[in-house]
Amino acid sequence: MALSTLILHTAVLSVAAGTTAVLAAVTYRRRETPGAAWFAALMACLSIWSLTYSVGLHVGDSGLRAVLLRIQWTAIPFITVTLFLFAATYTGLDEVLSRRTIAAIVTIPVLTVIAVWTNPWHHIFWIRQDVLVVDGMALMDPTFGSLFWVYTIYSYTLVAVSMALIIRLVYHSEYLFTEQSALVLVGIAAPFVVNIVDVFVGASGPKVDYTPVAFTITGVTFGYALFRRQLFDLVPATRKIGRDAAIAQLDTGIVIVDVDRRIVYCNDAAANVVGCDPAAALGKPVDSMVGTDALDFETDDALAELKAGGRIHEIRTSPITDRHGRLIGHTLVVHDVTARTERERELASQRDELATLNQLNAVIRGVNQALVTARSREAIEQSVCERFADADRYRTVCVADIPTWTGDADRWTLAGDDGATPPTFDDAGPGDAVENGCPATTVTRADDDTDWTVIPIVYGRTVYGAIGFRTDREVVGEREREILGELGETIGHAINAVETRRMLSAESVVELDLACEDGSDPLVAVTRGTDRTIELEGVVPGGENGPLAYLTVEDTDVERVREALAAAASGGVRTISASDDGKEGLLEWEITGVAPMGALEDHGATVHRVTADGGRTKYELAVTSDADARTIVEHLQDRFQDVEVLGKRPRCGPFEAVTALPETSLDDLTERQREVLEAAYRAGYFNWPRDSNAEEVAESLGISSATLHSHLRKAEKSLLGRLFESREESGDTERLS
Repeated sequence: MALSTLILHTAVLSVAAGTTAVLAAVTYRRRETPGAAWFAALMACLSIWSLTYSVGLHVGDSGLRAVLLRIQWTAIPFITVTLFLFAATYTGLDEVLSRRTIAAIVTIPVLTVIAVWTNPWHHIFWIRQDVLVVDGMALMDPTFGSLFWVYTIYSYTLVAVSMALIIRLVYHSEYLFTEQSALVLVGIAAPFVVNIVDVFVGASGPKVDYTPVAFTITGVTFGYALFRRQLFDLVPATRKIGRDAAIAQLDTGIVIVDVDRRIVYCNDAAANVVGCDPAAALGKPVDSMVGTDALDFETDDALAELKAGGRIHEIRTSPITDRHGRLIGHTLVVHDVTARTERERELASQRDELATLNQLNAVIRGVNQALVTARSREAIEQSVCERFADADRYRTVCVADIPTWTGDADRWTLAGDDGATPPTFDDAGPGDAVENGCPATTVTRADDDTDWTVIPIVYGRTVYGAIGFRTDREVVGEREREILGELGETIGHAINAVETRRMLSAESVVELDLACEDGSDPLVAVTRGTDRTIELEGVVPGGENGPLAYLTVEDTDVERVREALAAAASGGVRTISASDDGKEGLLEWEITGVAPMGALEDHGATVHRVTADGGRTKYELAVTSDADARTIVEHLQDRFQDVEVLGKRPRCGPFEAVTALPETSLDDLTERQREVLEAAYRAGYFNWPRDSNAEEVAESLGISSATLHSHLRKAEKSLLGRLFESREESGDTERLS
């Protein structure tokens, strides 16, 4: 009977020791998980207690048993310590576990271990410790000293606090960890209750210590919690610490006040809004930091707005009640809505701008219709002003040429509020923006407390004037400015078209002879200080970036002239043909940038002859009226220095475009077909051998080779058809006669 009792106790204790040892090894592998390291240490201490006590039941020698007892008590004092540290870290309260706190907690256990090993010299832990064999088991019959009772009370306190932390976890986690907590509580309570009974209730004398036997229950419940209920897979500390960190680091400010409106919590985000330290805000009345006039504590989820530090914040107040429904405070959620507010304002502005653009497009459609039917520049300007003024988008609309805008003339076309005076520009005007390569640039000036948006009216490099708009709106959007800039180009095209039509239908023209010695004229720059002579063969307006001028070079090195012209001009220059000795040839020049030749083309003047030699270029041209002649001369003298009028004379008779092919032969061709045909002719495409191939001509015009061939074939067919049909009709007439 005695042997079977010893075997039974040994087996149970071995199971307890083995189970807790396995749990210690398993959890140690996961020691980075909150609470796992202390749990492993706890299981290791329990395993040592069970194992040494199991061995001790077989050892009757008092000396050897004393050694086992001291080993056993090396682990026992740290069981409650590791239990408490596990409970604190597992439930997310490890912020209280500083090095100083842990040192204070382990002070009594460390003193206990020291006292156990030195007990023979002072007997403050055990007064005596006898070994008696009962039913084949070597049992201890101790008489405890004062330190034992101090340790016992201390350890029971740690166990009670640990169990309270686990119970608190159940409540504060909204019962999310109920099963894990219940299993942990059972595993703690079983040996705890057994130990209390053993120490305070059990009979005196030698007896079996059932506390390590109860560790079997601890091992089973803890093992079940670990492997079946995800004890360290779903850790409460992660939830709590993560939640606290999220609140503390949240961009949204959180303030909690009690019923007296005193701050009991304030995270960093909220503290930054009011400019204080979170710790310094505790206990202060909330109205000392945030104006409470805007806050509504009587309404659930009330909203208020706070402006601080150039930012806009939305404050939502909500009541806090306990489980009995009693009000215990309020939460204030402070959210930065600056970006949202700005976005709402931006959307509202975009909606307003879209409505403005829709109205503006409707006005521009009417303007375009007026441009189509207008027969003079004056009619264009008057129609544009009246259309915009009638639409009530702008208070005043005016159009004028550049001399008027700069204050040198008074030729305004006005519509709308006649009381407004258009601004003038003494030092900078719309033309400067165009010269700098910004034909759609808008200029806003304030004059007499009125704001004007001024748009240049341009065609190519020619500035015909500008159109000004006055509005009561504080801001004219960028997109509206772009549309008005495009309108300026459209008006420029319309003016150029009516001027060209007027020139072609004029019964009298004004011929001008001009001379230019300005070095910014590429032809002047190329011939200055040399014996080079360059003459204009013809101009084709259809280049990719500008008109194409064909220049003949005589008695000089053609290639050197090409290189010099390419260096002086911004457009491309290529050699069309050259004589065997290279002293005569034909050059193609794409006119871009600032050049008198391009300005004359843009103004619709017909250039009869251009000759450049000795750093002087002479231009012979024709315009339809004195006003046009004056405008061209003013424009050239404004843009170029050393421009001189050599002669001016009226000439009766219809206007003739002498540089173009005869109009009677080209009536059936489109404008583009004419440009392609003349460019191919001027470039020597029809010579044999050819001076320019189809790819070179197409590149000059900015079109593909296939498109060039298409236009050429259609033009050739039209011309040949007109030729042969004319001959057939002539032959029929002769036969009839």
